[in-house]
Amino acid sequence: MKFFISALCLFATQVWASPQLQCEFELNGHSETHVFKPVSDPYLAESIDIGGRFRFKAVVLASANQVDLINLYVYYQTRRQPMILQHAKFNKPTLQPSSQANSLTGRIAVYSPFLGKELVYGCSLIEVAA
Repeated sequence: MKFFISALCLFATQVWASPQLQCEFELNGHSETHVFKPVSDPYLAESIDIGGRFRFKAVVLASANQVDLINLYVYYQTRRQPMILQHAKFNKPTLQPSSQANSLTGRIAVYSPFLGKELVYGCSLIEVAA
């Protein structure tokens, strides 16, 4: 009976746990955190505004609760259109059991091409109970 309960708990944990990407951003002394959930179609991922100067897009591709690929894009927002500053790609990244700050990317700094404004960010791929 004890084995059955342990197996049931393990099964429930695997079924109800899901990956998510948690990113922390710092710009002009202001900090914010955003969570990005996996998608099956990369065109469904939307970019977010960071301080009116930058845009950030995280494409977390997953199948069957397994993250296959993460693409991170940082853009500088010009008057005409966003201009890409950085693209980072992570194949088969490892899930962390709890939020360890910046465990996927480390701390990354990118700079605007015109004013030299600094955006610092870091992301962690964690497993959370759904």
